[in-house]
Amino acid sequence: MLTKNTSVANLILIITTTVFSFSSMLTAFFMLGSQSLVWFLISALGYFIPYALIVAQYTKKYAHRPGSIYDWLKDSLSPKAAFVTVFLWYCSYFIWMISLFMKVMIPLSILLCGKDTTAQFHWFELPAQFWLSFFAIVLTVVMTTIITRGIHTIFSFLKLGGYTMVGLVLLTLISNVLLIIQDTDLSVANLRSSIAVTSFFSGTGNSLLSQLPFFIFSITAFGGLDTIASLADKTKKGKKRFPKAVIISSCLILLLYFSGILLWSSAHDIEQLRQAKQLHLGNLMYGLMAFLGESLGRSFGLSASTTELLIQIFVRYTAFTMLVAYLSLLSSISYGPLKSLIQGTPQIFRSRWAHLNDHQMPAKALWIQAAALSLFIGGLALNNHFLADLFNQLTYMTNVSRAIPYFIVAASFPFFIKKKIIQKESLLIPDYTLNYFFSFSVCLCISVAILFQMYEPLKIGNYQNFFTLLIGPLSFGLLASLIYKRIEEKSSLPDV
Repeated sequence: MLTKNTSVANLILIITTTVFSFSSMLTAFFMLGSQSLVWFLISALGYFIPYALIVAQYTKKYAHRPGSIYDWLKDSLSPKAAFVTVFLWYCSYFIWMISLFMKVMIPLSILLCGKDTTAQFHWFELPAQFWLSFFAIVLTVVMTTIITRGIHTIFSFLKLGGYTMVGLVLLTLISNVLLIIQDTDLSVANLRSSIAVTSFFSGTGNSLLSQLPFFIFSITAFGGLDTIASLADKTKKGKKRFPKAVIISSCLILLLYFSGILLWSSAHDIEQLRQAKQLHLGNLMYGLMAFLGESLGRSFGLSASTTELLIQIFVRYTAFTMLVAYLSLLSSISYGPLKSLIQGTPQIFRSRWAHLNDHQMPAKALWIQAAALSLFIGGLALNNHFLADLFNQLTYMTNVSRAIPYFIVAASFPFFIKKKIIQKESLLIPDYTLNYFFSFSVCLCISVAILFQMYEPLKIGNYQNFFTLLIGPLSFGLLASLIYKRIEEKSSLPDV
């Protein structure tokens, strides 16, 4: 099956539930209460909505091409700039995949046992790290086997992830509304407390400037649109359906963040939650869901055993949702960035890797990727401090590298317009000045985020992390440039 006949409704479901982060919404509520809405609004107006419109415009033009970001930038900037950008994009996702495969056992253990038992994996006198790595490698092989059977398997994962996330959102929405109805006076007091609450971020106050770390956090809460956009060419009528779905989804994502934070702020006393010893950032999502179940049981006078059952239902369904979300995310990022790298880039680079199997999937490239992932994960199983530190530094290197492709995509948009790659009447927003402003706004927001991220280690004198952040994009970019130079030398056609 070459393309998946996904309806606009299903595309909206997939995009919305992929970009919307339930854990980020709960973290925002816990860290800053209702004040977080200000930063979400700033991030939405300055970054997310303009970036979504830029992505929608690019997918409208290039939905039939497999290269996604590469195709967008090849015409707007140059083939070399496009290749370097896609290479940076892929490297950052590759490192992230290692972390995600290692994390999947956490929601699975909570689903089965009601709590995180991964630290207790000591079978056959082997350390927990070994077993987490072992299961991660098994999952890598299983996921690759499934993905190579066709694009429809990825869309199935994404739709299943969407449905389970909708269930979780409805569960929390209905529960919080019931708590608010039970005691409206208390809800008003909770909301006032949430508006006046102090920031939970270390070293921040109540002024907007001091809360700048939350601006960075709120931008990351809108990530993931690029990954789904890389699947546009696998969607029938993608030129028409995908831009429409992106725009509608953007509005729904904002609605979910705003309504979620307001409902949690009204239904719960945030100061009481912060004083709970069992709640910390490591278990915040599951802890808050347990607290929601307990509050509901107490509010309706349920017995202790029934309340405990309710708590377990809430916690375990959250774990199930996160498990499916991890799997759907892994299915898309295992394929989308790799497809863009090998199927959209110059022919001579992709000839060895882009061979498609009977299901029209680049099986060879996917298995090479799986082998590389397994090798990295296997290294972590050795529980060697040097390898662990190396992986941490690699992860840190990708923090800035992951943001740079978004910056370049936004910066390329004025060139896309000036070169008249698309006619003015075909633009989603025909006003050139407004489109240029969108590009500037996104670039400004990302620049602030990158500069602040690089300033943070300098502020505390951690020069190693500062240079790691700096070296990351430089080294990945240099490697990509060398690869592209090799391509030029072999093909003698730099504009391939």
